[in-house]
Amino acid sequence: MRKFINLIVFVLFILCISFSLDQQKIVEYNKPSVVLIYVDISGEVAFSQPTFNQQAFQALQQEMLEKVYSGAWGTTEEEVKRNAITYILKKMAENPNKFLIPSRRQKRVQVNTGAVGSGVIINPNGYILTATHVVAFEEDELKQIVVNKFLSQFITDDFYSSFEQEAGVSLTPEEEKLLARAFMGYVMTNITDFNYQKRVYVGLGVAEKGTSNVSAFFKPANVIKIGSAEKVSDIVDMGRDIAIIKIDQNNLPTSLISEHEPTEGSEITVIGYPAQVHFFAGSLFDNFSILKPTVTKGIVSALRTSNKGVRVIQTDATISGGNSGGPAYNSEGKIIGTVSWGINNPEIGVATQNYNILVSCAEIQNFIKEANIQNIQSDVDKNYSKGIDEYFEQRYRNAMRYFKKVQELYPDHPYVKEYIINCQTNIDQGKDRSGFSFQGNTAIILLIVAVIFCGGLFLIVAAIVVYFLFFRKKQTVN
Repeated sequence: MRKFINLIVFVLFILCISFSLDQQKIVEYNKPSVVLIYVDISGEVAFSQPTFNQQAFQALQQEMLEKVYSGAWGTTEEEVKRNAITYILKKMAENPNKFLIPSRRQKRVQVNTGAVGSGVIINPNGYILTATHVVAFEEDELKQIVVNKFLSQFITDDFYSSFEQEAGVSLTPEEEKLLARAFMGYVMTNITDFNYQKRVYVGLGVAEKGTSNVSAFFKPANVIKIGSAEKVSDIVDMGRDIAIIKIDQNNLPTSLISEHEPTEGSEITVIGYPAQVHFFAGSLFDNFSILKPTVTKGIVSALRTSNKGVRVIQTDATISGGNSGGPAYNSEGKIIGTVSWGINNPEIGVATQNYNILVSCAEIQNFIKEANIQNIQSDVDKNYSKGIDEYFEQRYRNAMRYFKKVQELYPDHPYVKEYIINCQTNIDQGKDRSGFSFQGNTAIILLIVAVIFCGGLFLIVAAIVVYFLFFRKKQTVN
């Protein structure tokens, strides 16, 4: 009996190791389906160049005189003048159109900028899940993006020098920032012409060095369906921050969406393209590295419902700009949500790192049903996952057969080439292991355990019956 129990414990231990390895492979299974999304915005902006409203400045004189007489601005001429300039600039920044008025001069600026986000392929025929705010912009938001990016081109040296001439002082860097804020506020409300084109591109996996430039790996995409985001810039009024876009590809690697929301406290894995790493880091990484996603982990902090009735998931996983639209996976390797937004610290206006929001898989399932899109996997995924299983078991010959099948089905698969090379290297080094593997034979193992368990149970019952029928009876007779 003791040997029987030891055998059961040993087999269960092996099964636990097998299942824990499955959890480690979640990233490898799903990484090929996570994509970088880039929205290119190009066009031309025209606005009336501003001039100073002398009447508005004259109206400030009385307020400024009271400050001077009270001694609030200091006692020396230099102190008074500098404080007066700062006071004027703050007033201008608060109400730009009061102090800046349109002139007859028009200025045109050519613009080209963009925004980045993440997404995940949910159907082999090119359907990609992302966030509404990654691919859909209101015109006011586009203007804000353009003005922020090209502000230095909008502001002419004449504008600064004119103000300095009127004030009779040179502006400090901080004062220039205040004047720039005023100018930006003016431009936002005085754009006379805004012609632009918005193009959405999808970056598929990692790029292979020496095969051309990075842009060759970006495919044009069409927006198929967006969620009920009323105003992307105002998160309070946001509905379902999810969207579907499509690229003209097939046999793509995909991820499956969970049919059940996760439990609070369960672990999740987030895969995406945080802009701080993939773009803002600049020369720290080579150009091809931007297509390799970043992986972070966390837990489900809470399940909530937004004030718009949308099911969301709160998590402490590290998420930042660029992760938006990217998937979060449960321990089964299924999508439980997509990144939507982070909660800002109200005191400093900066996003916190431990309070982030995902749109729940419950909302996503309803959304793709409305769009009549099936969340399915192809033979590419089936062969790739089997190849990963064999690779982790160091069964490199078997793994290579699966990986080569993947390459036949989808030659542009982002990771399979590297796996094939690694398999061959390990085979050449004599590291290939053959024979029975627990991984990939779970059903057989469970059957063996069941047979052993049932057999052991039968023997125990038989022993009890024999005991009562014979030995017990013999004792009674005696």
